[in-house]
Amino acid sequence: MLTDPELREIEASAVELARTAGKLLLGYFERPLHVTYKAENNRSPVTEADKASDDYLRGEIARRFPEHAVLSEESEDGADRAAAVTWVIDPLDGTTNFLNGLPTFGVLISVLEQGRPVASATFLPSVTNTEGRVVHARAGGGAFDDDVRLSLDEAEEPLRRMSAWPPYFLRMFKFGPQLRRRLGDVRATGSAGFELAMAARGVFDYAALNNQWIWDAASGVLLVQEAGGVVLSYERHPKRWAPFERFVVEQAGESPTPAELRTWRRSIVVGKRPAVEHITSGLGFQTFPVRRLRQRISGLLRRG
Repeated sequence: MLTDPELREIEASAVELARTAGKLLLGYFERPLHVTYKAENNRSPVTEADKASDDYLRGEIARRFPEHAVLSEESEDGADRAAAVTWVIDPLDGTTNFLNGLPTFGVLISVLEQGRPVASATFLPSVTNTEGRVVHARAGGGAFDDDVRLSLDEAEEPLRRMSAWPPYFLRMFKFGPQLRRRLGDVRATGSAGFELAMAARGVFDYAALNNQWIWDAASGVLLVQEAGGVVLSYERHPKRWAPFERFVVEQAGESPTPAELRTWRRSIVVGKRPAVEHITSGLGFQTFPVRRLRQRISGLLRRG
């Protein structure tokens, strides 16, 4: 198990790496970029900014912590290497925003010990600091916005405060009758990492995210927890919202490999406790049998 001095060193490195990668991204922002796509219909864009950030982060982690594994959204290098400690990185979260000149994007870094988040750092652009901000945390050490400690108040159930939901969320979720008019002032930003960091900062009372990949969720869940908020994830068997503790992958060992962690995908609701408990008390999912079958086949093909 990592000692407190080791955790402090890891957190400090995560903050430094996130800040440097963020500055690198700002050098590409609002400039012409070469774009490729990971999916059909011009979905999931990847730019040279993504690749430059990814190369920098993976190189620095390997140099500083050669015994640790790395899982990156943009690379499958070292996918089968099991380690007690795994860094999960999204070198540019919100690529579509970035491409279109919308300064709502981030660099997401999370460090897992046997699947449990123990340190994280999220770089975000800032209107008050041209070099951006880093929201960061370590297990048991609190969450911080640069040097300012974060502490979420016990807000009442959402009425007029802001909340974050995915686009087309009414097609994704089912709402109990007590919820439809009590969701708060809804925003969809196009960056899961941004929304999670804003929930940790108290800008959003809560954020509801559907089917998130591990690199989108890992950094933010620890930020919210260490700021005093709660994180609930949706479990399918049985169907319920349950407290999040660690990234569990079926049929994986105690220290899952990056390839195994890559298959993790869940819906989560995070934020101030009363708001999260209020929302999840009547929140379910729309059922689409054909889509479910397609997702199941896709998951089997990835594992094969």
